[in-house]
Amino acid sequence: MNHLPNTISIMRLLLVLPIALSLAEGAYLPGLVLFGLAGLSDGLDGYLARRYNWVSAFGKIIDPLADKMLLLVTTITMTLLGHFPPLVLFLMIAKDVAVIGGILVYSLLAGFPEMRPLLIGKSTTVLQLLLIGYLMITLVSSQPLVESWLTPLLMWAVVLVTIADGASYLWLWTMKLSRDPRWKQVSN
Repeated sequence: MNHLPNTISIMRLLLVLPIALSLAEGAYLPGLVLFGLAGLSDGLDGYLARRYNWVSAFGKIIDPLADKMLLLVTTITMTLLGHFPPLVLFLMIAKDVAVIGGILVYSLLAGFPEMRPLLIGKSTTVLQLLLIGYLMITLVSSQPLVESWLTPLLMWAVVLVTIADGASYLWLWTMKLSRDPRWKQVSN
């Protein structure tokens, strides 16, 4: 049973391609349903892992990978179709590249860092999922379901939180590296 969160993450990863294909074919409702299932599965596997302490090294890799693939493939597809702003997509990718680059630099200088998700990182993922889900709902309904101010509000919230997220991780790891005795051994 302790592998259930990992299985859910793998299933979420397997939903990425059908979501992208649904969107590309203009089948927005099936894409939205699959995206909703993927989003709910993210919460479920996280809850199960925390509640029952079903944490594994594989789970620490597959869960964020499934999240990133879901977000990036869906936003890339929506951007290519003209339903998502390219600059917001670029920012999301740039943040992920910067964080991965930070991990690589830290690993080269002092060994692989102990990684714990920050609240702002989780908030970024939730906001990005909400924005994408909202935009998919507007595609299904052919019009915004609420006032037109919600779209720019969600966009700006994603932009600001994504920037703060990337900066937080880079700041945190820079501070950790400056105190890490392995770094001091390498630099001497």
